[in-house]
Amino acid sequence: MDGITSIQIDQAAIKALTRHETVQQAVQDTAERGRDFARSIAPVDTGRYRDSIEVREDGDGAEIVSDVDYAAHLEYGTRHMEGQHIFGRTLDSMVKSGGTS
Repeated sequence: MDGITSIQIDQAAIKALTRHETVQQAVQDTAERGRDFARSIAPVDTGRYRDSIEVREDGDGAEIVSDVDYAAHLEYGTRHMEGQHIFGRTLDSMVKSGGTS
């Protein structure tokens, strides 16, 4: 085993880091930027869908969601309409920009 190094991952330390106030704030800020981007590209008829896009805390992270009953239809489409892929496009934009969308 010449040249091979063993690494042990300290899961407790990683969990502690993810709960640190600075990390939590960065996660929240990133999610809010994603929410703002999603709202900016959301189709608007009444504005209900756009206004429903929000950030929810999710354990040690955050998620961008919409709770309107037709959100999945707008995202993925139906046999009558193409999907708008609002959340997919938001994720793509955030990945390309390093989370600074």
